[in-house]
Order: sequence, then C-alpha cells, then structure tokens
Amino acid sequence: RAAAAAAMSRKADYNIRERVANRFEVDQRQALFGKAAPKRASDDQYAAYSREMLERQNDAQIEDLESKVGILKDLTEGIGSEVRKSNALLDAMGLDFDKVGGLLKGTMGQLKHMMETKSGKHMCYMIAFVVVLFFMMYFLRKVSAVAGGGRGGSSSVGLELEDKGAGMVNITSS
Repeated sequence: RAAAAAAMSRKADYNIRERVANRFEVDQRQALFGKAAPKRASDDQYAAYSREMLERQNDAQIEDLESKVGILKDLTEGIGSEVRKSNALLDAMGLDFDKVGGLLKGTMGQLKHMMETKSGKHMCYMIAFVVVLFFMMYFLRKVSAVAGGGRGGSSSVGLELEDKGAGMVNITSS
C-alpha cells in the first residue's frame, strides 16, 4: 500500500505523463478496496457470452445497414439516371422551342408585312385558302361518315369467302 500511495502522491515536480504511465503499474482496485476479489469461472463465461451476443447483434445490424446502403445506392443511381434523361429532354425541348419561336417570329413578321402592304391580292389569296380548307374538311367529314356508317367512326370493311363447291367461291362484304 505504501508503494502505491508513494507512487500516487503529489509532488512538487508532479507530471501528468508520469501518472498516466504509472496507472498500469498500480492495481487501482486493490489500492482502493484492498485485496482484489478472486475471479470466478462463471463471471468469465458470462462475460464471454455477453461479448459473443454483442458481436452477433453488431454483425446483424451491420448486415442490415449494408443492405440499406445498397438499396440507397441503387435508388440514388436511378434518380441520377432519371435526372440526366430529364435534363437531356429539357435541353432538346428548349432547342425546339427556340426554333419554333424563330419560325413564329418570322411568320408574324410576314403577316405584319402583308397587312402593311394593303394589297388586295394577298388578302384574296388568304380568304381563298381558308374557304378551300373549310370545304376540304367538310368533304372529308362527309366521306368518313358515309364510309364508316356513323358519325365520324372508323370504317371497317370485311369480306367473307364462301365455298360453293366445284371450285366456285362467293364473295360477300359485311
């Protein structure tokens, strides 16, 4: 005890590093409580069993985390792929809108020029075009209604072959 007390006593030239180095030389439990209690075999078995159970739990949790990390990795890769595809689509759409905007600007300029010329010839061409377009749409609607047998429905024409024997075939439409 005296050796432990002497080693632990504070001196004027006391250094913390000496104390840290000395802590393994002196049995702290024995210095506090006297002689250490003898270890029992059951304590060692219990400690080993506890460590083994903790190891198993840690391993199970590590496997669970690994699977979740894998799922998150796949998910983030999928999101990244979708983002790249969406960005490419948006870039293409932006270019298309720029082209359409240019065409529309040119068309509006031509219409403005046509209105400013006050020429009756251009106005007659435009009115004639609209009238012809209207009649074509009317005619196509009537033809599709007659062929389809209804109001603008799709038409289906079917042919049936009927064997009359002796090489003769009768064709009927439905």
